Amino acid sequence: MMQRQLAQLLFGFTLAMVPAAGSAQVAGPDSAAVLAGKRLYEGRGLCASCHGKDGEGILGPTLKLNADKKAWLHTDGSLRSIVALIKSGLEPSVTESGITMPARGGARLTDEQVEQVAAYVMHLHRTAPASP
Repeated sequence: MMQRQLAQLLFGFTLAMVPAAGSAQVAGPDSAAVLAGKRLYEGRGLCASCHGKDGEGILGPTLKLNADKKAWLHTDGSLRSIVALIKSGLEPSVTESGITMPARGGARLTDEQVEQVAAYVMHLHRTAPASP
């Protein structure tokens, strides 16, 4: 029971560190979560197959803040809302591309792994696109 309470406390603290959209961006997910999320994003999470290895967008939309739209789609950009979106997925009727985003990207990801992928997605969104 104590381990569960500790996990809830740590997860809540991690989410509290990430400001809501519109507020000053002072902290984000830690580098270990971002690195784990990158491995999942590029591998068994299946994210790169639609969103591109660097978040440039293929079938799914770009994940880059510095892309044409410069705004989040389907989320407010908070870690909590990105996690919720990944967990639930999107129906084609509400996506910009008209393509389904399956829940958990169609992969068998644990809640912790979804949080790691979301941390990496936040990192991608804050990273400038690579030069051609």
